[in-house]
Amino acid sequence: MYAASVANVELMYLLLSRGANASFEKDDYSILMAACTASGSEEQILKSVELLLSRNANPNAACKKKMTPLMYAAREGHSQVVALLVVHGSQVNAQDKGGYTALTWAACQGHKKVIFKLLELGADKSIQTKDGQTPGEIAKKNRHLEIFSLLSLTASPFQRKFQNLSKEEPIHRFITAVPEALKTFSDMEVFLHGLELEHITELLKEREIPLRQLLTMRKEDLIQVSLLIYCIFALMTTILPF
Repeated sequence: MYAASVANVELMYLLLSRGANASFEKDDYSILMAACTASGSEEQILKSVELLLSRNANPNAACKKKMTPLMYAAREGHSQVVALLVVHGSQVNAQDKGGYTALTWAACQGHKKVIFKLLELGADKSIQTKDGQTPGEIAKKNRHLEIFSLLSLTASPFQRKFQNLSKEEPIHRFITAVPEALKTFSDMEVFLHGLELEHITELLKEREIPLRQLLTMRKEDLIQVSLLIYCIFALMTTILPF
């Protein structure tokens, strides 16, 4: 337990090779949970978690608060550990006593990478806590406003909007390159996130400029809108061949 809590993989391997039980628990708190909350780099934590899982540690064991290793990893912000646990069968939408899922914990702590990973792995952003709050609302409560914005966006038929476009068109190549995890977000949000320009989403919405219009506007049109939008266009032309 101590070796796992400091992500000492070498010592863990030695102890396990000498008969230590990878599934050991104390007061319903498992070694795997200790590994997921260890002090150390994510690389070391990932190795220690992988070692325990290889020795049949239960990824769905729950502590007295009904928190699973996945929830602990999500709370700590370890996106790679989250992915590893789900691959080994951890239930992505399990809830603790408070109704928190792994996604809720990630939203609470503001871990954007973990949120994207969990959504990619099938996390349900509509699951509510015992108090009736969604992960997005929890993010807002904790002032993680960017995450609140992402999680509050309703699912949009992103690819269906453009299914009749020719595969030679640049926008088709853009759509097909969008990761599965982002398809629940609006098309504008996805595009701007890819350019690391999500902070200007509201500006475009205020001017009622949808993505389809933005991608087809001429430079002259963009200049008339604002110099900022023109700068965005200049960046876009380095990515999408108009």
